[in-house]
Amino acid sequence: MRLADLWAKYGNSTLNPDSDATQDLFIFGITDDSRDVRFGYLFCALPGAKEDGLAFCSQAAAKGAQAIAVAEGTRDEALGLSEYEREKIVVLRVRDIRAFYARVVADFHPGRPATVAAVTGTNGKTSTVCFLRDLWGADGRSATSLGTLGLQSRERSHSRLEAGLTTYDAKTLHIMLGELERTHGVTHLAMEASSHALDQQRLAGVTFDAAGFTNLTQDHLDYHLSMEAYFQAKMRLFNERLKADGVAVINTRDTAGIQIASALQSTGTRIISYGEAGSGTDLLLRERIPHALGQTLKLAAFGAAYEVEAPVAGAFQAENILCALGLAVATGVPVDRAIAAIGNLSSVPGRLELAAVLANRAAVYVDYAHTPDALDNVLRSVRPHAGANGKLHVLFGCGGDRDPGKRPIMGRIAAHRSDCVWVTDDNPRTEDPDAIRRQVLSGAAGSNHATDAGPRREALQRALSALRAGDVLVVAGKGHEDYQIVIERDAAGLALRDSRGRPLTKKIPFSDAKVIREIIAAH
Repeated sequence: MRLADLWAKYGNSTLNPDSDATQDLFIFGITDDSRDVRFGYLFCALPGAKEDGLAFCSQAAAKGAQAIAVAEGTRDEALGLSEYEREKIVVLRVRDIRAFYARVVADFHPGRPATVAAVTGTNGKTSTVCFLRDLWGADGRSATSLGTLGLQSRERSHSRLEAGLTTYDAKTLHIMLGELERTHGVTHLAMEASSHALDQQRLAGVTFDAAGFTNLTQDHLDYHLSMEAYFQAKMRLFNERLKADGVAVINTRDTAGIQIASALQSTGTRIISYGEAGSGTDLLLRERIPHALGQTLKLAAFGAAYEVEAPVAGAFQAENILCALGLAVATGVPVDRAIAAIGNLSSVPGRLELAAVLANRAAVYVDYAHTPDALDNVLRSVRPHAGANGKLHVLFGCGGDRDPGKRPIMGRIAAHRSDCVWVTDDNPRTEDPDAIRRQVLSGAAGSNHATDAGPRREALQRALSALRAGDVLVVAGKGHEDYQIVIERDAAGLALRDSRGRPLTKKIPFSDAKVIREIIAAH
């Protein structure tokens, strides 16, 4: 790709397109990591939370960068280039360096599935993209989801590694998009769009055929600093990344959703609204009848009445199903077929995942809830799924080296919302797990149904053996995680320590769903 062509396409740089010296320069690759620079590359010096790309311009030059892109207003001295390097390397100054990088990356790594939809919101993104993937698949589309759980098709993960991020960096994302289309024949991709990624313009090289909004509650204020800034980051998905003829699927039961819908109406964007209530709502949840293995949903879709069995629990999952339904319809799946497919949705790993059903029909769910608000929501949501004479059990712990103040709060919520509380270990990290459990139990003081159940496998064995017909057990805290982080010990059981005397930790394999099934199979 010619550098002059990049200038013409993205503009706003100091490059002179008429200069003979620069007109015929070729760029053979692009990166924001100076370690990856090769001869003829364009290096983009992106600002970072911990390190600024400007500090690596000299390293990029030494490795053969043909050009360096920096933020508008950057002084020459800040680049750290020698006089000779300044003569040889073209410096592009661009107004939005992150967006510039994402767009050029998209040019160097072209291709994407024919249909791409994104979901944003504080909660529900992971479940919604998984449900949408299943609805597409039931209609014969080659569909995949991408996000917190990594890259997945129905009931199959395509990576054994932790995803790490909800939304990937721009270069990784575009390499994946092209490979999914060219190599794997994927035609439909449902992906999560985090507020961080939207704010950092990681998605600037992608346009979406449809975009969904689930809800907005307080989160990530350490990054966004205010709820308004958090909201505006989410809004970018609809203002900047949605195609002109794309469809927005909005939860209009949520206050922020109402704001988004109102703003989009003035632009002529097609909107599909969903929620539990509200006149004029396109997808309306009229009634929800919970049972141990899922729930019966009575819906109104564009004025027509439907009833369907959903094999997932929880009021919030019913809303996520509506969002996925709206996105499926927005991308060409007939309403009748999409609704019929709800009955065959697969459990989302770690999101009220139905991990097992005992011989006595007691149900066991695994969920990622690891904060007071999340635990309260999941227990309130699952309570109706217990039988008339059934009990609601909860098994959970709190992570070490993290917010000790929430521990008694979660103990109090668990004792208030359930009939039987089994307090166990989460990821103890460098802390004493016994001490963490005592802190959790302090919030349940006076309760006669809260128990220190010991280490997690032992606790699961005790809780499972206590389940009776009609009971429901929620195993909370770790969700899809397949490990525990514990202190590393020597053969004598003594903690290993670093040079500063701090305990060393290690990850050990531990999946709640897998261990639950092992225990049941063994008994």
